[in-house]
Amino acid sequence: MAAGGTIFESEHALGDDLELERAELDWLLTSGVLGRSANIARVLKYVCEERFAGRADQIKEYNIAVEALGRRPSFDPQTDTIVRVTVHSLRKRLHDIYQIAGALRPFRVVMHPGGYVPTFLPASTPTTETRQQLGDLIEDVESPPTQPPILIPSADPEYQARNHRKLGRWIGVALAVVVCFMIWASRLHLPKIQEFVHGAAASPISGPPPDQIRALMGVVRKPYTDRSGLTWSFARYCRGGTNIHLPNLRVGGTEDPYLYQSGVRGITHCIFPVKQGTYEIHLHFAEASDLEAATRPATFSINAGSNIGFDVVNQAGGDGIATSTIVAGVTPENDGAIHLDYISEVSLLNAVEILPEPSGKQVPVRLLAGPASMLDSNRQFWLSDRYFSGGRRGQTPQQARLANLGMYAFDRIGRFRYNIPAEPFAKYRLRLYFREPWFGRENGGIGGLGSRVFDVACNGNMLLKDFDILREGGSAPVVKTFEGIQASADGTIELSFLPVVNYAVVNAIEVVPED
Repeated sequence: MAAGGTIFESEHALGDDLELERAELDWLLTSGVLGRSANIARVLKYVCEERFAGRADQIKEYNIAVEALGRRPSFDPQTDTIVRVTVHSLRKRLHDIYQIAGALRPFRVVMHPGGYVPTFLPASTPTTETRQQLGDLIEDVESPPTQPPILIPSADPEYQARNHRKLGRWIGVALAVVVCFMIWASRLHLPKIQEFVHGAAASPISGPPPDQIRALMGVVRKPYTDRSGLTWSFARYCRGGTNIHLPNLRVGGTEDPYLYQSGVRGITHCIFPVKQGTYEIHLHFAEASDLEAATRPATFSINAGSNIGFDVVNQAGGDGIATSTIVAGVTPENDGAIHLDYISEVSLLNAVEILPEPSGKQVPVRLLAGPASMLDSNRQFWLSDRYFSGGRRGQTPQQARLANLGMYAFDRIGRFRYNIPAEPFAKYRLRLYFREPWFGRENGGIGGLGSRVFDVACNGNMLLKDFDILREGGSAPVVKTFEGIQASADGTIELSFLPVVNYAVVNAIEVVPED
């Protein structure tokens, strides 16, 4: 047995088998099945080469970090989880590879949980999981029945017992043969079948892959139609992690708190089948814990790429406030799916949204400061209110008399802000839509110029100073356009609406990526 191997590993790790194992490693590294993550490839190559050289006992977290991932000698695994996160992604990727693209390969490379030494299993060798299942089946058949056996009076009890044991063994062997045949048969069809598991509630995916996905994480939930008319379904594409249900959680910053009343934490892996194209991923959160700041880090990666850190409270501005982050320009891997790995011991991932990017750049964000969505005359879709904190929903007192206000029918009013997710450092064109809801001739003649004055800032820079809607446009709507708005380093466009005289107000917000 090769150094560092397991009881399931081939006992002939030298000679021909070693050459076959090296060929399997070469296939993994050169065929593209590992995806575009350089870290995954570096770690796999390092641990395999160390094993081939007989140094399996040196395959440890510190050595992987320093020798494979280029960390400094001062590397501290207590504060830097790069190795654990990368190996977790590698384990999941290897599992997926040998379910589909590598189903008929002569060897399977496995990294068992709890260690970093790779194992090369010949294709004919059942996996640990399958061995356990077969063992359980045989044990169940051969174990004594819970009720006393019914004996034929004329038969010898000892002879009858021997027959029962023989029968149990034969049944066990027959079941093992059936299970092995099913596994072999399923391998022949794996390239045509994709099944994704989330606990015991998973179901096979049928039909063509979707071009949009809106997945509810956590416990199994019925499909939900949000205030914008968009349908969300249970995330049957995911496995691992711990499901948490918080049906009484109060969530601000959204018209759809239901999205955030369940989620998953721990180590979770999702495989989202999609059509070929370019997509952006939206991860949705609302912090439900009350721990101290900087103790609730979340980490995720897309297609085994670089790890992305996310602090839910910092992004949202407090506990119980809905927020999200996006990753744009994502394309499916060779298996026709987008892979998501999420790790957090505290913060819940509540929902995942995958949207196509027809133009190859981020989908524009168009928000109405109200409870419903709208399709405008240019066939542009406007979402219901979200990403806000503070203020309240307003409505013009003349609503019954003034018809067809469209996007100006509702507003957010008070002292408030919007944290709109964006790509870090990317530039956008920002449009703010205003209509005076209370003062002026159109609203009954109450007040006039100077009755409402407020400031608007973006990421700390003043956009509008002492802004007066009536002075700018009278009773007509006012649209303010700002070019070259740059998102912050953490991927946010933060808009602050600050009262000077009476409350600040806004009706709609549009954020469009610049070329």
